[in-house]
Amino acid sequence: GQLALADRHLAIALSVLGDGPEREATALHARILIDRGLVAHRRGQVEDAASLARAALLAASDSRDLSALAGAHNLLGVVSKRDLSSARHHLERALALARRQHDVSVEVAAANNLAQAHAATGALDRALPLAESALARVGQLADRHREAALRNNLAGLLRAAGRNEEAMLHLKCAVTLFAEIGEPDERAPE
Repeated sequence: GQLALADRHLAIALSVLGDGPEREATALHARILIDRGLVAHRRGQVEDAASLARAALLAASDSRDLSALAGAHNLLGVVSKRDLSSARHHLERALALARRQHDVSVEVAAANNLAQAHAATGALDRALPLAESALARVGQLADRHREAALRNNLAGLLRAAGRNEEAMLHLKCAVTLFAEIGEPDERAPE
């Protein structure tokens, strides 16, 4: 939850890599930009997040690292929520690349984000299978916080689809997981 501190550390990491035109394009550079973009997004810095997402896409493209490229497209999908068509395009690209690279972390994130983008337009028939696939894969990451969030998102989609009993099961499980994890300021990195 210490987003300002996280951003400072990521900025230092970028400065160590160098940021001039002579800097070699690396997947690490792209991933740091992605992380900074996610931090900016969580801080509500919409323009900074979008700018970092575009820079991450360029760096990932230059590095030719498909996992970094998947992560950059995922971030662009997240920060493009005002333009759902663009968001879906980037998230579909992220999901395809992540699956091709067997990058479970980006696959789970992209599937969940794409489910939310489809839900925003009322396309629950497209959203539900994506949310369910994200939940099915999250166990490979051993990330209980992410699992709880995915179950919570799936519960909302199921409720919107009129599947209240299933929604309640996922919601109860999410609440249990969140309670076991603790409050954000009490959590240590996993």
